[in-house]
Amino acid sequence: MAISLHAAGGFRRWTVEIPVLSILTALMLLSLLALPVWVASAADAEESIPLSRNEVVVDAAGDRTWYGTMLNPSDSEYRELAVTIRFLDASNQPVGEARGQIEQLRPGDSLPLKAALPKTAVRLQMYSLQWRTGRRNFGRLLGPYKPWEFGYLQYDPAD
Repeated sequence: MAISLHAAGGFRRWTVEIPVLSILTALMLLSLLALPVWVASAADAEESIPLSRNEVVVDAAGDRTWYGTMLNPSDSEYRELAVTIRFLDASNQPVGEARGQIEQLRPGDSLPLKAALPKTAVRLQMYSLQWRTGRRNFGRLLGPYKPWEFGYLQYDPAD
C-alpha cells in the first residue's frame, strides 16, 4: 500500500493505492472464514427437524397407508414449515408422495403426515424440507435427500 502526498492542496489530495491482488486475497480469506459457519448452521438446521415416525399400516383389504411425523426436538421455533416426501419404486422412480405444512412448529411439537402408499413403493425419500426462522424471515430449502427403505428413521428417540 502506498500513500502519495501532494504539497499543494493538503490532505484532501492524498491518494491511497491498494494493489488488486491484496483486495482479492482479503476477499478470499473472508469467504473461507465464513464457510465453516454456514456449513455448521446448515447441518444443524437439517438435523433439527427429523422424520421421527415412518410406519406402514396394511388394512384388511391389503391397502397400505404410510404414517410419518416431522418432529422439532430443538429449542428453536420454525415457521412456514413445508415438507414433501416421495415414495419410490425399486428403480428409485417416484410413484407417490406425501406433503405437509404448518405455520408454526414450536420446540417439542410435531407435524403428522399420512398418505396412501402405492403397492409398487419400496423406498421413501425426503424430497424437500423448507422453513423460516428468526425475525428477518430467513428461510432454508433442503433436499432432495438419499432414498431409504421403509422402517428406517432419521431420528432415534433413545439418543
